[in-house]
Amino acid sequence: MNLSSDVSPRRILVIDDNPSIHQDFQKILTPPAESASLDALESALFGAVPLRSTAPAYPFEVDSASQGEEGLQRVREARRDGQRYAVAFVDVRMPPGIDGVETTARLWEEDEDVQVVLCTAYSDYSWEETRQRLGATQRLLILRKPFDNIEVRQMAQALTEKWELAQQNRCRMKDLNQAVLARTRELEAAHARLRQEMEDRARLEARLAHVQRLEALGRLAAGLAHEVSGPLGFVGVNLSYIREGLETLASGKPLEDPADLLEACRDALLGTDRIKHIVQDVKLFARADRKPGTPVDVRRVLEQSIAMAGDMLGSRVRLVRDFHEVSPVWASEHGLGQVFHNLLVNATHALPEAHPEPWVRVATRQQGPQVVVEIQDNGSGIAPENLGRIFEPFFTTKPVGLGTGLGLSICHGIITGFGGNITVDSIPGRGTTFRIQLPLPP
Repeated sequence: MNLSSDVSPRRILVIDDNPSIHQDFQKILTPPAESASLDALESALFGAVPLRSTAPAYPFEVDSASQGEEGLQRVREARRDGQRYAVAFVDVRMPPGIDGVETTARLWEEDEDVQVVLCTAYSDYSWEETRQRLGATQRLLILRKPFDNIEVRQMAQALTEKWELAQQNRCRMKDLNQAVLARTRELEAAHARLRQEMEDRARLEARLAHVQRLEALGRLAAGLAHEVSGPLGFVGVNLSYIREGLETLASGKPLEDPADLLEACRDALLGTDRIKHIVQDVKLFARADRKPGTPVDVRRVLEQSIAMAGDMLGSRVRLVRDFHEVSPVWASEHGLGQVFHNLLVNATHALPEAHPEPWVRVATRQQGPQVVVEIQDNGSGIAPENLGRIFEPFFTTKPVGLGTGLGLSICHGIITGFGGNITVDSIPGRGTTFRIQLPLPP
């Protein structure tokens, strides 16, 4: 058999106890080269394809076995040597050995991919009997005897191509599985690296948060010490003066001015009162209104806060209400009232006595899933270098004794605790606007 260098033979096994059947398959599937040359010459002379020109388009390699056991041995050896059979033509009746149906079942145990053609006479098993013994499968065809040469060639051609495609697909699936496995390993490695990076980042963030808490605690302690030291020294001076006066009285000597002792007592009480307010503000700052949120009518709380700040607003300051219909917000009345009152008081403090037309504007509006409240004044404004620090604990621009610097920090904690936000815009000499954004109830 002459084969071109780039075409591999397709291996076929014929299992039949009749020697003449083997000769027929050899003639049908492996015609001699001289026959092909003669066919080509005849076609050139007469301009037609001769009847003998039915050789397969691909070469076949045909082996023979006279009994089922011998065929099984050949399939086993071929698989071991890496020269597997693509198709097996198996006779049904092969006495005295096992029949073709049993041979087929055992062939598939040796090589599950081999395509089988059962060669059977009409008196042999029916297709239903064969299917019951072998099961429903796409690896099996029936060839009735006596068979046609063209039919045999077509079967051999189609089944060997089917077998080759299955092998190619298996190779591709193997390559694909290997590629998927490699990619999976890469992704697992990347995931492990990402998890490690996230764990490292979480540890760093935890350390940073710890450092920030310590820093904030340090600032709080320093601010508290600074705020308390002033009135505490004031109290100490006055108590020392009172002690000296009492010692003078105890020695029987008259006091130059007994009224000075009363004044010193009043001053000492003022100092302790100042310390008490500082401690209350610190406790409030630490608590930051952690009451659970409820639906709150913003405009009603604003009216209550305006009424409470009425004495400070007085008749000198013109109050502008710019209220629009808004939905209830998720907050607490006490917390919002504290924030609004604090901002209104700050607004009045920002209005100089000599201001010709002082005013404070209070506004509400709906903005998507939020309600916005603005408290605006046309006072002295906030210097740019201070604008970014006004929410810091203990930061204040008021004179000593007029503020602890915790009011706006408390306001910020209350609003953010409800899931809202508070911001500030200010122009020195033209006024300040505090803007509060509050969420709607969930």
